[in-house]
Amino acid sequence: MSWKQTGGPDIEIPTGRRDGRNSSVANVRPNIIDTSFTMDQMNDLFSSKGLSLDDLVVLSGAHTIGSAHCNAFSDRIKTNSKGNLTFVDPSLDHNNAANLTKRCAAEASTSINNDPIASSLFDNQYYKNLMLHKGLFQSDYVLFDDPRTKNLVVLLVNDQSTFFEKWGDSFLKVTSVGVKIGDQGEIRQSCSRNIG
Repeated sequence: MSWKQTGGPDIEIPTGRRDGRNSSVANVRPNIIDTSFTMDQMNDLFSSKGLSLDDLVVLSGAHTIGSAHCNAFSDRIKTNSKGNLTFVDPSLDHNNAANLTKRCAAEASTSINNDPIASSLFDNQYYKNLMLHKGLFQSDYVLFDDPRTKNLVVLLVNDQSTFFEKWGDSFLKVTSVGVKIGDQGEIRQSCSRNIG
């Protein structure tokens, strides 16, 4: 898994899980967090899957690796009367906001690292970035801003081992969401086979 290859924890994933027989892009969007979600929206979605606010905070730490296109955080950017991009979200660090504005001015498909400090390492830098007001998405920053989750963010800033342990536990919980049993779905012999 990508987190192990980039320095993250080694997690043994259960195998033999049954897969659905139908797959549709239309089923994806309602089941994932949008980058502009509020804390209540994220909590509602996670709760509907049997996941907690702690799971939300911990699993969001996966944003320590990867990148996003500028349009993924366009809710934090506005075009002024002169047609220039400007950041309007005061929760962003000023220098980081200026850099992002400059880089995104070319086109919305420009790719930006989620973690401006150590984007190729799976570590707790994501949480440090939140405290420095360098969270890329609004849905990231609210984890530090909301009193329901701030204490866990602070704990994870100061203790990477705890982050790794909690991340492994929460990730395993995610692998159990919506598990098919009995004659539901199928165990595929080839995961690359087109199912529909």
